[in-house]
Amino acid sequence: MTVNTFLTKRRARYAGEIGLFPESQMAQDDIAIFGWEAELTARLWTEKNIRQLRYLWGLVHTVADNTNLFTDKDDAMEGLKVAVGYYKMCWDTRLQKLAPRGNSLTRISDEKLKILTGKIQDVIQQQIFPGMKDDELRREIEQMIRSQ
Repeated sequence: MTVNTFLTKRRARYAGEIGLFPESQMAQDDIAIFGWEAELTARLWTEKNIRQLRYLWGLVHTVADNTNLFTDKDDAMEGLKVAVGYYKMCWDTRLQKLAPRGNSLTRISDEKLKILTGKIQDVIQQQIFPGMKDDELRREIEQMIRSQ
């Protein structure tokens, strides 16, 4: 099983420990599936646009948690990327036809990530949470990713 999430390297809250810790509810949920004493393999890197990625994932996580439209945050991210046109057509062997598949966020530039985030936020505000104000949604997401 593979999970992509955000962890922060910091001193633990107990003397002498240093570790990687989830700093948001989303990250805690991501790693909770592994249990307490699990040995894990990790592939670590830092992103130059990690704040923007955290905001985008927080936005998508909020949609997944507060609607029945998606099974989880990963399904929500895939659906929202397709909804805003950030996808490519790929052959789906299960369906035996071409189907849209969201493009990766791995090598996206800062500018494209900003544009993508804005488009996804617009879809969320217009179609999923109509009537929610831009600043209200932004405040909720920023509070969520700063929590803990």
